[in-house]
Amino acid sequence: MGAAASYPLRPVAGEAYADFRLELDAVEELQRETYEREGSRYVQQGLEDKRAFMADFVEARRHGRVKAKEEFLLRALRELPLGPTSRVLEVGCNDGRYLNTVAALFGCEGVGIDLSERSIAQAVAARPAGLRTRFHVAQATRLPFAEASFDVLLSFDVFEHLGHPGFIATLRECQRVLRPGGRLLVYIVSQKDTFTLHETIRRVSQGKLGVDDGEGHRYENFIHPDFFRSVATESGLKVRRLTAYHGYWTLLAEECLHNAAPRFVYRLFSFLDAPLVREEHGNGFLALCERPAHPEVRP
Repeated sequence: MGAAASYPLRPVAGEAYADFRLELDAVEELQRETYEREGSRYVQQGLEDKRAFMADFVEARRHGRVKAKEEFLLRALRELPLGPTSRVLEVGCNDGRYLNTVAALFGCEGVGIDLSERSIAQAVAARPAGLRTRFHVAQATRLPFAEASFDVLLSFDVFEHLGHPGFIATLRECQRVLRPGGRLLVYIVSQKDTFTLHETIRRVSQGKLGVDDGEGHRYENFIHPDFFRSVATESGLKVRRLTAYHGYWTLLAEECLHNAAPRFVYRLFSFLDAPLVREEHGNGFLALCERPAHPEVRP
């Protein structure tokens, strides 16, 4: 067992911030340290005025002013069956940007959890007025919520940080806290990345380049789409859709152009990447799962 920390319930931003007891293994400790670090891009983005940054981030997505991967994610978020009475959990919410976006789009209640106390403090400080979102320090592998508590679960760029045992435990927890008929939407860095930009760099450099170690990434912790399907099924979830993204050209464009090019440029690169992503080769994949309303009876 790794580090342990106990935080009492504390009234920050009107009881919107509660910390639960953490008992972290080495993988979780690496994950927390990655996003606690001063140089983390999530810490740095909007650091001068996090509230203004968050307001701009949410408004851009409310009005569809996004490109590339952000447009891909937004399209999936807009398709979720949510309304004002819905309850959403984001696992690994960081500063709360996507949970706040969903709450703004649908008027629903949102709960975000993250291992990083710094991230949760930023989420509380930056939360736009009028949104029903609250944030907690907690572990993905031990969700501190009752069974069938949420209509939708979100998790973006988190599962690849957990290690495979942590990923399996987290997916089981997601199934447990989802209501029957509820949805899980995740974006995960993929092990099925042959011919993608990062795999090409990794191959040419003989493994010295091509994986972003700066954000706690370890290739052995990435998730293969087939492994995801297998674990989801064993956890009692039905995979409704799985779509690869960031093949070669889309990732090259995003990392080199930094969203400065017109939207049609990214759509052109998506067209060029189509043969790769059709075979589920991508730097990552988006998966939509459902907890069946009536579990299948296995023979």
